[in-house]
Amino acid sequence: MDAHSAATTAQTRGRPLSLDVSWVLAPLLALPGVASGVVLSRDGLILGGSAGLSVEAGERSAAMTSSVLGAARALCAGLGGAADGEVVDIVISTGAGYTYIAPAGERAAIVVSASGAVNIGSLAYEVQLQVQKLIKALDEASAARTPGVRA
Repeated sequence: MDAHSAATTAQTRGRPLSLDVSWVLAPLLALPGVASGVVLSRDGLILGGSAGLSVEAGERSAAMTSSVLGAARALCAGLGGAADGEVVDIVISTGAGYTYIAPAGERAAIVVSASGAVNIGSLAYEVQLQVQKLIKALDEASAARTPGVRA
């Protein structure tokens, strides 16, 4: 059984997640300096999270990230005039480190929190690799739920 088909154990408010894609965070959490992560749907629902991340923190992060991504899209469209411009990533730098946000197509996003010791270039590269895997997994899950559609 591969990571994509592993049984889901993640919970949200006492209910199992309909699709747990926490596996996408494992390579990112292995990077020096990366502390935690969450995967969310475009509308701010948790699709996966790192071990030790409370449900409340995950839900708060997912909701705020959904808002940040919407604001970033609007800002880019307003400043650049390109309404179809795709946001590739958002890096928030603080005195304590970074929050890295990467949309995964139109349906999801990956968010990771890292200390200032992280190699931000390596993190950006690894996140984009995981974004591609997540998009593929979501496409496959969608096709499996839609009769007559193959990914």
